Amino acid sequence: MSRHDLPYPASKDTTMNSRSVGRRGLFLGAGTLMASGLLAACTAELAPPEAPPTGEPREEPAPVQTTEQFATIVPEVNAAVVAADEARDAALLAPRVSGSAAEFRTAAYAMIAKAEEWAEDLKVPGTELIVPMTSVTAEFPRVAIALVQDSVAEDGVPYFMALQQADAKSPYSSWGWAQQAVGIEMPVVANELIGAEQVTADTEGLVMTPAEALALYAQVLTGGDADDAEDLLAPNPFQAGTHERIQTERSELNAGVEWDEAATVRESYTVKDGELLGLRTDDGGAIVMGTLMSTRKVTIKDGATMRYAEDNKYTKVIGKKEFTSEYIREYGTHVALYIPSQDAGGQVQPIGATQTALNASGK
Repeated sequence: MSRHDLPYPASKDTTMNSRSVGRRGLFLGAGTLMASGLLAACTAELAPPEAPPTGEPREEPAPVQTTEQFATIVPEVNAAVVAADEARDAALLAPRVSGSAAEFRTAAYAMIAKAEEWAEDLKVPGTELIVPMTSVTAEFPRVAIALVQDSVAEDGVPYFMALQQADAKSPYSSWGWAQQAVGIEMPVVANELIGAEQVTADTEGLVMTPAEALALYAQVLTGGDADDAEDLLAPNPFQAGTHERIQTERSELNAGVEWDEAATVRESYTVKDGELLGLRTDDGGAIVMGTLMSTRKVTIKDGATMRYAEDNKYTKVIGKKEFTSEYIREYGTHVALYIPSQDAGGQVQPIGATQTALNASGK
């Protein structure tokens, strides 16, 4: 077999470059005031299915966390992230940032140390609370989801922020934030004075459990729509963008190469254990957040060489720009999904995603 050079330009691996696309805000339950122009009056466009929320009806507001509390927590999360990013020190994230968000930042700082360009890819949620979604669950851990403003631009795409309180003595901390998908209708959420029922990995009464929904999303991100034979997952920007980038890379990688010498490109997603939270929506469905891990691997045929003409962000991290066996990139992604109620039916709709590059290697 002859030896082939496979030169192709480095491509920027972004997750959701969608600021120029029109978007819908998160809808609020009856009696809630619009907190921002981002939540434009589009309520009439969405007719939620008539599926009552599960759990006991509440005639009076339950003792939930107040908007004022979360209006304090959100800026503190932002301040911790900004301070840690400036110092490149993940220790500064605690106690407001924890779990995979802290792990991802630690990995990102290691990449930035080798290639400063990676600093441009860090996603930072803003200081302004747009919509709080709070739990009425008395037991710990308690969870909440906050829709927060983008830190880059006032009219930027907001983030769903996962918040969790381990016990009564612990502060709320965030283990991740997922940037809102554009062009997708958002569900109606409970008035923050009333709160919402907390859902767990195996909560029933939905078209599938939250754990099953996250597993399905990971499966479809890995294998494409062919792995969703029952069409249970709705189209979404993150999936479309991911598969488009992989196909582009595959085409560039194998341009002018015989089929039996072509390199393969595959990205495999898995669900990270221990990070899942969710709250019921007004229609009996649920907004769920979780964490996905992925590895994108280029496998090079024997006798072939993949060579970059110039260094890029990945090759600087690896320390070489020529590969004869494999080329690997690792990512972590925080996602938000809307799962309809079992009575209403319909597709699971991904409504947010933020991906972070964690490492690169090759030989």
